[in-house]
Amino acid sequence: MPGETEAKVRAMWARYRDTADPGFVENFDPQIEWHLAADVPDSRTLRGHEQLAEYFAGWAEAFEGLRVEPVEITEVAGRTLAVLHIQGSVRGSGREVEMDEVWVYSWRGAKVIEIREYRTKDEALQSLGSVEP
Repeated sequence: MPGETEAKVRAMWARYRDTADPGFVENFDPQIEWHLAADVPDSRTLRGHEQLAEYFAGWAEAFEGLRVEPVEITEVAGRTLAVLHIQGSVRGSGREVEMDEVWVYSWRGAKVIEIREYRTKDEALQSLGSVEP
């Protein structure tokens, strides 16, 4: 799927940005497992559409103008590695939040079956057993 998954990742985040549509979870397999970064206070694995929808609803409650922009997308070891720039304002405070994360997507057909979050590209590549894509 080289190139094809890049287009899918870009399209899914454009849909989220443009509509914050709860139907956004339809991009993911019903058995999705989303592994949050290990260093976040509520680190856990989200499973299934319901938990994913609750997670995104939490984002919408916590942030105004939240944007997730793919900066770089690469195919590595049969997966899709995406460097994402995330920014928004903490609701009610006006305080801006801006950070980069790296997410590794695994696919089942046309849908995402797993995402693993990392803080750096090197950390993600190491998890895939690769030094450079």
